[in-house]
Amino acid sequence: MPETPRTRILMITADGADQDEVTVALRGSSEFFVKTINPSKLPKKLTAQNADLVLVDLQGLEAEEVQILTSVRAQAPIVPLIVMSSELPPDAMRQLFKFNVQDWLNKPVTADQLMMSVMASVRKIKVKKNRVHAIVSSVGGAGATTTAINMADLVATKFFRKSANVALFDLDFSTGNCGYVLNMVNRFNLGSVIETPQRIDTEFIRTIQQRHKRGFYLYSFKRPEMSTDLNGYELVLRLLDAVSLEHGQTFLDLPYYETEWKEDVLAAVNTCTLLTELNLPSIKHTIDMIERIRRLRGESFPVRVIVNKRVPSLFGQRISKRKLRELFDGVPFFFLPLEPNLIGEAVDRGMLPSEISSRNTFIRSLTKYLKTIELTSETIL
Repeated sequence: MPETPRTRILMITADGADQDEVTVALRGSSEFFVKTINPSKLPKKLTAQNADLVLVDLQGLEAEEVQILTSVRAQAPIVPLIVMSSELPPDAMRQLFKFNVQDWLNKPVTADQLMMSVMASVRKIKVKKNRVHAIVSSVGGAGATTTAINMADLVATKFFRKSANVALFDLDFSTGNCGYVLNMVNRFNLGSVIETPQRIDTEFIRTIQQRHKRGFYLYSFKRPEMSTDLNGYELVLRLLDAVSLEHGQTFLDLPYYETEWKEDVLAAVNTCTLLTELNLPSIKHTIDMIERIRRLRGESFPVRVIVNKRVPSLFGQRISKRKLRELFDGVPFFFLPLEPNLIGEAVDRGMLPSEISSRNTFIRSLTKYLKTIELTSETIL
């Protein structure tokens, strides 16, 4: 099974507090790395870089315990904090929540209660931190699949100081073309869970995911029946929710045609890239999509346009940049060059263009475009 980053939990146990028996479930889970320390051993620098969540086990809330929480919050003001303690009087509760506590558990705490609290906090962390990017074809054949695949590859290999946890989710279930392009066809039958979409959780996602040798994870399935099944809507949204929580960066290859969940996806993603070609019908479809996204997300939402398959010309394009600026009404647009031999060879061989030629103009242009995308503060520009 592919390795995925574990949530780092720092557990601080005050004198007289002892809940080791309920932390067994956390320690035994492959999702968590738990480190227990005494308050006197608090790291000199406690930040989001060395702890994803802080769990503090207190006996009460006297001066000594207040000092522990003060020290934690002084060093890590935004790291989620869960506190376990005996029942507290109202004044102490008000004082406790001044420390911006994510959750408070009244001892004695059961293993299930602790696990549910931690999982809820981890989910909030990931929802806030993880990023989802939609790549949408305005018309068929505009090149969203090729672009989404290479965006995932570049972010997984070039954009972070450490190995990035990147996923590519192919939402065109009619063809599952990402799997075919990468020679990674997934034979898992999603129809086996379509009647019970509530089964989709972290363990299920790790069962169906594939990992490309370049480091990104792939979810691509050829299941045309999902477009018409009554439970297809819930299944797709549950899959999207689970995948986006599992990975720091998720790229979605959305088809140009309409689905019942397309608008829900566009309403939830962090960024959106529209793929078009340099002809008026394609551009008109792109303008329609821009207007739709603006109705959904407002004028400030980061939507961008890639004009794909551009052929350089000494005497200018049929549709000038000036005209495109007018048509796209302030939406940033970028160009990707037509590279039929390179892309064709890559597709035929089940490889990425960067594996065939690391210095081709397509990859250089796409890398330049990705530097404009809101990834995270750790992005190397």
